[in-house]
Amino acid sequence: MKNGKLTYMLIAACAALVLLMLLWPMDTKNTENEAPETVELAAGDYTRALSAQIAQMVSAITGESEPQVTVTLRTMGETVYATEDKQSEKSAEEYSGESLNRTQTDGDTQKTYILVKAADGSQKPLIVTKTEPEIRGVVVVSRGGGDPKMREKIVEAVKTALDLSSTQVCVVGYSEYTYGNE
Repeated sequence: MKNGKLTYMLIAACAALVLLMLLWPMDTKNTENEAPETVELAAGDYTRALSAQIAQMVSAITGESEPQVTVTLRTMGETVYATEDKQSEKSAEEYSGESLNRTQTDGDTQKTYILVKAADGSQKPLIVTKTEPEIRGVVVVSRGGGDPKMREKIVEAVKTALDLSSTQVCVVGYSEYTYGNE
């Protein structure tokens, strides 16, 4: 009879496990990996747009149709969201007779994001501050980069436009023979 009860309990446990697996909300997305992909995509879009703007500026300076520009970032910037902090404190005192032996205080802080309703009805966290991405450096490859005066004009323009030091801007030139104009 014990084996019958054990078998019945195992079947019931397996059925409960299967039912639990079927009813458990399945989230196939890994939210920890989602944010970096979004940041990388945003960083790629940001650097491409910035590179295109600088290439357009270099074209205006040199008259060249397609200078090559690469922008690298040190940081992508930071977004700080508004939060509401709720603090609770518990205190316990231990007495021995009429004298106080021990006092114990425990604190707990709960942080929640403040949400605002968007025009489409969704809720999004309220942004307090947002810092711009920090540029590590810029490389410009241009036919005009071989001429020292033209190189200086390009470096000054990029430094001024992006608020960089001259050590963060590299301008090199190429000729039709070394780069290949096919």
